[in-house]
Order: sequence, then structure tokens, then C-alpha cells
Amino acid sequence: MATDFRPKLLLSEISMFLIIQVLALIVGWKLIQQVELPKPPETATELVIQIAPMLIALLIATVFMLLFIKYLKGPTSSKLFFALILFVGINIVFSAFLPSLIALILTGFIIAARFMKPNVFIHNIAFFIALAGVGARLGTLLPVLAIIVLLILLSIYDFIAVFKTKHMVTMFKGMLKQGIPMGIVITENPMQFAHDIGKVSATKLRQTKKKLDFIMLGGGDLAFPALFAVAALTQFGLLEALGVIVGAVGGIILIHTLIVKKEFKALPALPPIAAFSILGFLISLLL
Repeated sequence: MATDFRPKLLLSEISMFLIIQVLALIVGWKLIQQVELPKPPETATELVIQIAPMLIALLIATVFMLLFIKYLKGPTSSKLFFALILFVGINIVFSAFLPSLIALILTGFIIAARFMKPNVFIHNIAFFIALAGVGARLGTLLPVLAIIVLLILLSIYDFIAVFKTKHMVTMFKGMLKQGIPMGIVITENPMQFAHDIGKVSATKLRQTKKKLDFIMLGGGDLAFPALFAVAALTQFGLLEALGVIVGAVGGIILIHTLIVKKEFKALPALPPIAAFSILGFLISLLL
């Protein structure tokens, strides 16, 4: 049935995804004027050198997250860890446009609001800004070819981590148990944006395949397309950046269809998002 497609939920997904991508492009455009831009690799060795630090950092972050979930289960440590992640990304955004002190104050204000009024709306706003900041900054550090290779490798990793080793699911559930979803919360009912994020996290843990009150998109699924788009803007131009984003929206639609129609409870979102964003980028080169 057509009603099973949940078009309102899909529209909410796409809207939130685009907010992050557009914000990342704006921040990236500003950073391009402030930082030294990366050079495309001329050899395979240079390519490996460019992507190796990112892969190592992600590996360390994964191990750290698993250890954190297993041994540091207190609410205070969880909140401090989450606040640190938010601080890095949000401060990048404000620092791109404002003096350091003002940027620091605004960053602190957003983080304080997230913990003092922890509803879905404020959680998402904090994540929008943080992910856009991280995506924009990394997008100015890596050339497009390196990012494409990185996306392919991470897509393979994401598939294995969700369906085989399942440690990605373990990490996601571990943070949900602490009331801290590592991604944005998407719902088709605007009233649910006022719900407490801790209660929403608990509901997500109990959520069945048959009843999807809301869905969540992980931080990496949102940040990596932004990273790619900013890199395309840096090295090529706005058309190629938009090609990445439009392609990634195709991946979002596919993921939505698989979750809603096929009733998967968890899916690796990065592979289709990466594949469609790469396709969108390649098509934009032909225009």
C-alpha cells in the first residue's frame, strides 16, 4: 500500500539531511578562504598517506567507544564524552564566522541547552551544527579522490559492523541506554520533537519492526556526505558539491524504503548513501 511508504517521515528525513549538508557547505565555503587546501594525490602512496590518518582515527574511536560502553556506564561520564564530541564540531562552525571568545561562548550555550533542556528538537539542533562543523573541516583537509576511496572502505566496514560483527549495533544501543543517541531523531509528528531525548532513546530500544514511531540516522551517515560535498566544493565547485548532495538524497530514499517497506530494524546506511553520492558526483562532472 502507498501509505506504507510513510512519505511524511521521508520528507522529514530529507529535510534534516539537507539542513546539515547546506550548513556544512556554508561553513566549508568560509573555511576554504582561511585554510591551506589539500593537493590531489599523484601516486598511490600519497593516496594511502592521505587516508591512513582518518582510518586510524576511526579505528581508535571505535575501540574507545566499545571500551567506554563496557566500563564507563555512569551518566556523568557519558554526558562528558558526548559534550566533548559536540564541542569540537559546534566550535568549528562558530569559529569560522566569529571571534574565538564569542564562538566559545555560543558553543557552551548550545551544549548547555542540550543538557538542560534535553528534548529531541534541541538534541537535533546541536547535532546539526556539530556534524556540519566536522564535515566542513574534514572536507577542506582531504581531496575528493581520497574521500571516495575512504567512503568505499568505510561502507564495507559499515556493512560488516552491522550485519557480521554487530559491534556498530552494540555501540549504538550502548549510547541509547545512556539516553544519548549518536545521531539525529526523525519523526513525522512535529509534536514528538518536544519529547525528552532519554525517553525517546528508551522507546527506540523497545521499538519493533512492526511499529516505527521514529527512526534515527547515525552521525557518520550525515557527516561523511557533508565531508564529500565540501571537498567537491573545494576542489571543483558548487555544481559538483550539489551533485554529491543530490546523490546522497537518493541513498536516503533507498534506506527509508528498505526500513519502512522491508521492515529492517537496523541497516548500514552509509553504503547506499556513499554509492549514490559518488554517482551524483560523477554525473555532475559530465554536466
